[in-house]
Amino acid sequence: MMTRRKILYTDGHEVTVTDSFFQVRQTLYMLGNITRHGFLVIHPDRLPAFLTLIVGAMMIIVGALHMIPPSSIPNVEFYGVELSADTLAVGIGLGFLVVASLIMGLMKVRYAVRIATADGEKNVLVSGRKEYIEQIVEALNRAFFHFKLYRIRR
Repeated sequence: MMTRRKILYTDGHEVTVTDSFFQVRQTLYMLGNITRHGFLVIHPDRLPAFLTLIVGAMMIIVGALHMIPPSSIPNVEFYGVELSADTLAVGIGLGFLVVASLIMGLMKVRYAVRIATADGEKNVLVSGRKEYIEQIVEALNRAFFHFKLYRIRR
């Protein structure tokens, strides 16, 4: 006799949670094989952009304070304009500041449904939408409650 599966959550596209399995796209995870699940916040690594920002600021300071000896680097001609090493340092430093600021501004926190199985831990679904991931984790909580309740009754 085949038992009917109770659907606890579906987004209609790639995620389905029932009282016996969790499906993400084409991958099916049986609840009995999942040892742990949860909500994970993935913070972006801002260190490279921050270091670029610091280097840019240092270049601007060095150029603005005329700390580069004129004899160390010859002037450069750029589109008919002669630029000193100090001016180049300020320009390049500003470029670094702009790029680093844009990168840091575009980095967003992401959220994941993380599960542990015999194969190890993995983020099975990652999204920038916190509420979406929270809904799926809550559905998994309900699924495990139903799954464990069914096992106790058997």
